Order: sequence, then structure tokens, then C-alpha cells
Amino acid sequence: MKMEISGVQKSFNRTPALLPTDLTLQHGQFTTLLGPSGCGKTTLLRMLAGLEQPDAGEIVAGDQCIFSAAKRIDVPTHKRNLGMVFQDFALWPHMTVYENVAFGLRAGKQKANIRQKVTEALGMVRLQGMEDRYPHQLSGGQQQRVAFARAVAVRPGVILFDEPLSALDAVLREEMRIEMMSLVRDMGLTALYVTHDQVEAMSMSDEIVVMEKGRILQKGSPETIYSSPSDPFVASFIGKSNWLTPNQSMVRPEHVTWNRTSHDDLRYQATVLSVSYIGERYEIRVQMEGLGIWTAYLDRRVRVGEQVQLYISPERICRMNGQDSMDAKREVIAAAN
Repeated sequence: MKMEISGVQKSFNRTPALLPTDLTLQHGQFTTLLGPSGCGKTTLLRMLAGLEQPDAGEIVAGDQCIFSAAKRIDVPTHKRNLGMVFQDFALWPHMTVYENVAFGLRAGKQKANIRQKVTEALGMVRLQGMEDRYPHQLSGGQQQRVAFARAVAVRPGVILFDEPLSALDAVLREEMRIEMMSLVRDMGLTALYVTHDQVEAMSMSDEIVVMEKGRILQKGSPETIYSSPSDPFVASFIGKSNWLTPNQSMVRPEHVTWNRTSHDDLRYQATVLSVSYIGERYEIRVQMEGLGIWTAYLDRRVRVGEQVQLYISPERICRMNGQDSMDAKREVIAAAN
């Protein structure tokens, strides 16, 4: 189901939580709202779910308007054809797995064939045979699967995820990330996922929406967001960035080389500050002359305090804020010289 958000905004006690926002969730697409705490991503999710009422704007799900401030439409949560997976699982401790999954079906309009729908949902998340267990008898990963099964049992048009993996340990989080992404895609669901974790966003999403201070800074594929950030905050929040000119031009650490590869490469003098072994390579922090501290990668160890030369290709430089590429190149070359 396609979802269109137009001019939606929200304030709490006259403090803006979300500035006027437009966003389209395409049918079958996995979209992630990514940003730090307080950026407005959870507020937007809760307004789509009907848990918060926008101050203005309109929300259309499929061919149904589910909210419009101008038309005074506000469809109740249970009638919006949405599924939701919460950060803390939100399972009823006194109910069995079966009863938890069936809860949404009984509360909504889909009261026919409940047993069949619950069985199918539990089968999707590989929890067959656990219908009679209680949440405290399950692992964290199993509880998360129950929460997901409950959300999809109602056959939602859109499924909303509110940082669903943050309560899990690192290993289980990675397993569940892969599993959840596969389930959403196999079922052809439209998904909106909220997180502050850039790894989750980059690995799971068809589209990432980066937010800060109640507004959208950039939308695009993970590849575009990483390789062509349009805003200094986006460049700094996702991945590591080495700045050549403040808030204007930067290069990613993997594009800093230790040997010249072309006569066009820009050369810089640097001093090694620290060396960290991170498995497949060394992460090296260097003090660049006139440019502050940078990060670079190398497949061998170097000595702290060693004087080194680093190179970057002008083609690898990312420019912010619509800066003209030729002007940026001249500026960077002048700084390098």
C-alpha cells in the first residue's frame, strides 16, 4: 500500500517536534527514518499510526484519507490498516504466544478464521509449536518474532517499526535485522522503520530519510546517501568524513590512499596519531596539516608519530550544499598547495 504524507507538522507545548513534512512511501518499499534522538522521526511514526494527532497536514493510505486537519478527518488507529512493532515488544505477559498474536485480530475487524491467521503468522516467523508458551518463557529474539507475527497477522497495508531491535544484544540484533528484512520483502509489505543506527538503515533500506531538528535533510538510496550527501550533517552522521573545507567538501576514509595513483591526486602531509586494528584493516587517525584530524585505512601497521604522505583523487571529493564542482575543486587544490 502506498502512503502519502503532505504538510504534516507537530508541536508540543509550542516547541516544534516536526516541521511541515512531505513524504511518500512507495508500495512494497522499505523506508527508514534515520536521525538522532529528538529529530522528529518517532513523532512522525506515531502520527501515521494514529497515536499522536498532527497539528496540520494530511495523510493518505492507499485510496483512503486517514488524517486531514483541513477536512477534520482522523481515522482511529485500529481502522488504519497498519501493523506496528514496538521497541519493547509490547507483549501481554499474562497471554500466551497464540493469544498475543490473536489480540490484534480480535480487536480489529478481522475476526473470521483467527486460528488459521495466527498459525500462518507464527509459521512465517518459525514459531510453530510455541503457541502455548508465555513471553517470559521465550528468548529476546523469539519475543521479537511474536511481536512481528502479531503485526502481520492482520494483513496490514503498511507495517511500522519503532526501533524494534534496540533492546537486543549485538549478535542477536544482526540476526534479527537480516531476518526481519527478509520477511518484509518476502511478504511484499510496505515498511517504515525508525532507527538512530546507521548500520541498520544502510543494510535494510530501499530508501533512507535522514532527519534532524524536526525536518528532512535528505532522501535517497543508501548508496546515494553515503556517497553523495547533500548536507554536512548527513555526511557526518552516516559514516566517517574527512573535511577539506569546513561544511563544504569532504572525502571518505576509504578514498584516502597512501600512494599516488594519478598525477591529478592531491598530496597532503600528516602525522600518525593512533592506530587501531579492526580485523580486516587498520583504522589510522592522522593530524593533517591545516585540516585537523582525519581517518584513513591501511592493511598494515604504522608507527604513532610517523610522518606520512596521503593522497586523494579530486573525483572522490563530495561537495555539500549545491557547491559548484569546479569551484570546489579549485578551493581544495588551493588548500592542498
